[in-house]
Amino acid sequence: MRRSRPLRLVDVPRLIVGGAVQFAGLFGGRYRRTEGANVLTVDEHGRILAVRTTYLGPGWMLPGGRIERGETPHAAAVRETLEETGLQVIIERLLLVDAHRARDVSFVFVATVDGGVLEPQFGEIAEVGWISRDEIARTSPRLDRLLALLDEAGDGVTYLGLGVTSPADKSGRAPHD
Repeated sequence: MRRSRPLRLVDVPRLIVGGAVQFAGLFGGRYRRTEGANVLTVDEHGRILAVRTTYLGPGWMLPGGRIERGETPHAAAVRETLEETGLQVIIERLLLVDAHRARDVSFVFVATVDGGVLEPQFGEIAEVGWISRDEIARTSPRLDRLLALLDEAGDGVTYLGLGVTSPADKSGRAPHD
């Protein structure tokens, strides 16, 4: 099941402002360190809850976003999932800490759906749905790589530090330039 909403003219100002804030943040202005929280939810058919944003390209990604000041990663994951998908989730456990860039850290939690109606967030989410691993493999290389690493890691919490390309790589050293 998927839900999407066509882009309307009234969405354009919000998208422009949101894009400008994201762009400015890339150059050390507002966001010196980005901390995010995401949720991995799998349904009874093995499909993954995923979103397509209106501003980051065509691929699927896990629902989530920035952790707000004073907010825990756990609370941010629940809030962002509700905002982006319309679904309420219960966090089961921390699955992954991903420090894929020196200034970005993401916490990925396993969660189950506890209510709500699947509905994309106005202006920010183009589409939300339960997506098969095959479709993710075809359309979303970064999410597919992340899911493959999690499969390889098994149970427990996985840390992917800067330069770590596999859960088996325990050095955590950054590659030399």
